[in-house]
Amino acid sequence: MFKFYKFIFFSIPYHQIGGAERVHLNIIKSLKNKPFVFFDNCNSEEIGQEFKDSAYCFSIKSNKSKKYALQFIHVISVVFRVTLFGCNTVTFYNFIGSLKGKVKAIDLTHAFSFPEKGMEITSLPFVDLIDKRVVINEKTKKDYENLYKENHIDLKLLERIVIIPNGILISDFENTIESRFENFTIGFVGRNSQEKRPELFFDIVRNLNCKAKVIGDNFEIYKNDFPKVTYFENCNIPKTIREEFSTISVLIVSSSREGFPLVIMEAMELGIPVIATDVGNIAEHVINDKNGFVGPVDAKEFLNFSSFQIKKLINNKELYVSLSTNAREYAVVNFNIENFKIEYRKLFYE
Repeated sequence: MFKFYKFIFFSIPYHQIGGAERVHLNIIKSLKNKPFVFFDNCNSEEIGQEFKDSAYCFSIKSNKSKKYALQFIHVISVVFRVTLFGCNTVTFYNFIGSLKGKVKAIDLTHAFSFPEKGMEITSLPFVDLIDKRVVINEKTKKDYENLYKENHIDLKLLERIVIIPNGILISDFENTIESRFENFTIGFVGRNSQEKRPELFFDIVRNLNCKAKVIGDNFEIYKNDFPKVTYFENCNIPKTIREEFSTISVLIVSSSREGFPLVIMEAMELGIPVIATDVGNIAEHVINDKNGFVGPVDAKEFLNFSSFQIKKLINNKELYVSLSTNAREYAVVNFNIENFKIEYRKLFYE
């Protein structure tokens, strides 16, 4: 009779500020009951309050703690139904490899790590143990199809892939479009990581000598060279981050790879136009001269492209207001989190 009861475990990484972490939190919040969450790259004191309120959270950085976590899941699986969800962590695949079909396994891929390829390669020996693979767009599903073909994996396993686009909470709109235009500030929101290419954002700042704001962590190396840039760091309070975000006039997404960044959704929900590289499925949602601009991935070309578009917006209030208004309207229609919640509940409780 106990097998009617379900326990849900997450094995995920954690950063204080990051789109992936907010997606994981939204998944957790969509569940009927609190899951257990194991973070394998942070200390317990670093875990944000929203995660602690929504789940039973544990840091398992050491091999010893990972062993105990695995034993705990194994014991629970003997008596109860267990679902294990993982994203971008080797620990998840080690767990399902050890448990060998004793749990329902679900993984999520935000985007492939081109050109080097990373966790998607790590997952290949465990593909037959993964009951469902979630991707956020058709492109990543196609990437898996190509990867399976290259590695001679049964293409019937592609039937286990489901597409669930990300979603965000659509809040009441405080129209600050005109004030953002008058105090024109370009913004970067995210981690200082290789694929995000923040150095390209700072090249744009240098090129235009314009007001700029960075919301993220670990940007110390830029502060001496760019002291006039506003830095907002070390905060995981959503309301405060939203307030800081809302003062940005244009969001710059300079990434070399993405799926579809949550930060773009959040910008558009605030009525902020986006200038982004043409990676992932960004071009499906960011439409040139309507709600933003999509430019080349090459660093030098994107520097020239984004600098040109920013100058155009600074000198054309009518265009800026139009893009901002359209961005908000697009977000309301396309990014509502309710569909996201419904699909994840189906996934976990079917």
